[in-house]
Amino acid sequence: MGRLHRFFVPPEWIDKTKITFSGQTAHQIKNVLRMKPGWQVVALDNFGQEYVVMLTKVERSWLEGEILATRVAQGEPAVRITLYQGTLKAQKFEWVLQKGTELGITEFVPVISERSVLADVQAVEQKMMRWERIVQEAAEQSGRGILPELRPAMLFLTACQRAGRLDGLRMLAWEDAENGLSLRTALDAAPEKPAQISLFIGSEGGYTEKEVSVAENYGVQPIWLGKRILRAETAGLAASAAMLYHFREME
Repeated sequence: MGRLHRFFVPPEWIDKTKITFSGQTAHQIKNVLRMKPGWQVVALDNFGQEYVVMLTKVERSWLEGEILATRVAQGEPAVRITLYQGTLKAQKFEWVLQKGTELGITEFVPVISERSVLADVQAVEQKMMRWERIVQEAAEQSGRGILPELRPAMLFLTACQRAGRLDGLRMLAWEDAENGLSLRTALDAAPEKPAQISLFIGSEGGYTEKEVSVAENYGVQPIWLGKRILRAETAGLAASAAMLYHFREME
């Protein structure tokens, strides 16, 4: 049967020995995947548990399945990475959400900075429902056990203030930090495996010196990602992958 299809479901759909599927999930299972009684899927409760389910009833608008096994989902990293991503053109930002979810990023925060293409909080908020669907589909496909959180858009200052209240590492990728701290040096200097990393990536135009100074005031360290200039939609993914590898989250 190969790898089982995975679906996040509301906790109220889960009963002691069975799960009832409805809405878009039932449509996907019944009409898109054309599954029949006897087929198996994996249901995810978004609390870190997953359930192997065998379909027993397939009706017009709902399905029912028997829970065969319950286990802890294995797809969540111990290191929580919050990506404060400067807003980008629509397809680029969606690509960051999809691939970042696959990598293991735990939280996404759209950030509006001086050089943002989308410079209006309301304009960003209008895209949230679509972005949430992209995150969910990517999480189901990639074996995640908990949906990454997609936070409301924030102005840069507000994002820095939020990161400053969190423990762990705080970094801002800046192409002009060439004479400063490299990503590798920053990670090597970490005393132990951090529970939380806050990573700031700019929009297409990057950050201004003033913004970098503001970030430093809140304990966010400018870092350099190397001699090659990465696009805004690439930098966060590359840095996150390096972080997860460094802290042995890719084993």
